[in-house]
Amino acid sequence: MQLDYNKEKFTKVIVCGIECDFSDMRIDRSTVPKGRYQYEVADDDESQGDPTRVKKGIMVNFWGTLISDVPLPLGSDGVLWLDDGEFLYL
Repeated sequence: MQLDYNKEKFTKVIVCGIECDFSDMRIDRSTVPKGRYQYEVADDDESQGDPTRVKKGIMVNFWGTLISDVPLPLGSDGVLWLDDGEFLYL
């Protein structure tokens, strides 16, 4: 199930120094305002509840959705690997 961006409540987080809206649910891309960037977050393979990677879409180990005003620094492989301290709740 995917939720409507306009009806979801978000938590503010900082990812690699960029402020983002975060939801632990999947958000329907068609409801996200133009000019905003949507990514999905995955946790580790052991399901410890720690965010480990960000991509434009996550199929396995989905952990949540990020919406930002600026693009996140994805690598050439399309993944932003998160180290300790790079995903912070505000």
